Amino acid sequence: MKRLILTALAVVAIALQAAAAKIDSLEFRSARDFRIVGKGFTDTESFYDRLPASVKEGCREELWTLSTNSAGIAIRFRTNSTTIGVKWTVRQQMNMGHMTTVGIRGVDLYRLTDDGWRHVNSGRPSTKSKENSGVLISNMASEYAEYMLYLPLYDGVSDVQIGVDRGAVIEQPAVATPRADRSVVFYGTSITQGGCANRAGMCYSSILSRDMDFEAINLGFSGNARCDLYIAEAMARLNPTVYFLDFVPNCTAKMIEERAIEFIEVIRKAHPTTPIIMIDSYKFPPSQFNLEQRSQLEAKTVEMRKVAEHFKRDKNFYFYEGASYNDDECSVDGAHLTDLGFKAMADHYKKLLKKHIRK
Repeated sequence: MKRLILTALAVVAIALQAAAAKIDSLEFRSARDFRIVGKGFTDTESFYDRLPASVKEGCREELWTLSTNSAGIAIRFRTNSTTIGVKWTVRQQMNMGHMTTVGIRGVDLYRLTDDGWRHVNSGRPSTKSKENSGVLISNMASEYAEYMLYLPLYDGVSDVQIGVDRGAVIEQPAVATPRADRSVVFYGTSITQGGCANRAGMCYSSILSRDMDFEAINLGFSGNARCDLYIAEAMARLNPTVYFLDFVPNCTAKMIEERAIEFIEVIRKAHPTTPIIMIDSYKFPPSQFNLEQRSQLEAKTVEMRKVAEHFKRDKNFYFYEGASYNDDECSVDGAHLTDLGFKAMADHYKKLLKKHIRK
């Protein structure tokens, strides 16, 4: 048994050495040189932040920290390299007990094919360092292809470098997808941010972006989607095709009563005709048995209906009540979604969004 363990360790060591040698043979370029997808604001404190720097003063500290997470941001590029590697530096080295480290602070590569976007591989983060690197794919044909690299969902990045074969070409994408002229701003909770997807490309906004060909701006803030007016004011600066509001799980019924109408009116004043979709909470699986949770969700729904009633004359305001997914086989912990749950949620939201986004 001892000999078998030593042999296995030796095999792993050899594999790691080979991977290190492979990545050292690549040439690296800063991801900033290419198209950045899903970054709504340019005037950010750090390049890969999700909110403008002006929001920081007066913002709750936990919300601001979450805004430095790179959820939904991706890098679009084109290359003829047979190998693609990546180096990325995270800011916090976050860990959570109910979400994979690949989803929290890993990267996720997709390739555009005749059948749409196809997953290639994910980059595993280091367990010991904020500095990460890895070869995502090798031994490909030397042909030009379009790629999209998603950044971490629950950590920020200070630097991202993309590696290709020496002498290979890496350049701006030649195909304008996801379309920048068609975008959706998603405001919401930990679920909107991506908890608990196994990898970065599997949060529902990114699935929808790939399936429906629009740029998704992910403004999900775990535990902190509480209809803060300064967030509405920042969102009103954007000019999306649709606003998608999914804040209910982070709000009490009282918060919805006191804040939701004013929050929406800030956006509506800046964008009189832009469709605004407001979603009630999805039906948490425990609520079919937990009477207190069920009562709380029902109280929130009552307040959400009042908000919808307030905007009933607004022909571009839409309210949809919550749904359940996969016969309640959708969550990690009774609330946050698995990849199975995220795919089901995306399929449900796709039916709602397609009414407001032209194909």
